[in-house]
Amino acid sequence: MCTAALVGCGGGEAVHTSAEPAETETVLPADDAAADEETETEASTAEGEETEEGETPDSEGSAEPFPEASFMAPVEMDENLKNQLAEEMLEENEMDTSVVESAPVTKGCSFTLPEAFAESEDIEGMYVTRRYPIDASTIYYVALGRDVALQLMTEETFKTQAEENFRKEYGEEIEVIIDSFESIRIDGCPAFRILCHYQVGDTQISQLEYAINADKSYVITYSQTSDYDRMEEYEASAETIHLEF
Repeated sequence: MCTAALVGCGGGEAVHTSAEPAETETVLPADDAAADEETETEASTAEGEETEEGETPDSEGSAEPFPEASFMAPVEMDENLKNQLAEEMLEENEMDTSVVESAPVTKGCSFTLPEAFAESEDIEGMYVTRRYPIDASTIYYVALGRDVALQLMTEETFKTQAEENFRKEYGEEIEVIIDSFESIRIDGCPAFRILCHYQVGDTQISQLEYAINADKSYVITYSQTSDYDRMEEYEASAETIHLEF
């Protein structure tokens, strides 16, 4: 895996994303990862080759040209009730319940950036090319609170939610084509790997998204337009995604 991760990355920097909220500076146990954690942020930059990132908010209200964050919209209801209903549905459908039974406490998530990317000065959690916006390729990271319902996501629900988000964003119908939808595991935790593409005006965008479901939800979205093909670099970066315990 280490060898594969170096392909196309060159001297890319390692990004370490912390799960600690800015106000308490302590690691929250799974039961305390409430919905308000989604709005707490912390970012610090270390000298040298590594970048320290705090939790980042979702993409709502951001100024990027294309929606970059998770397509999974939170459901507004009591957190305990939401988790209880999600657990019952997971059991009824014989789906992975490990996130309910023994979700490990995580400190953050790390991955290696491709060489051409650096942290955006405008949007926290976003990494852009040095030729941005001429080269509109982006990598977006977001850390959210615990969401057992995330494990219920299917290819159909992902597509429906993505198209609804675009409808709100652009005021028009945009069809999302799912190229692949896989249930995987990253460092023992359930995760999804989703490759999709869609058309906005004259521009086609491809996205490779990884959503990890632990005591927190970590989402990394790699995006590119049809003018630039960075998928090999993105795949290499994705090979380096790890949870920090």
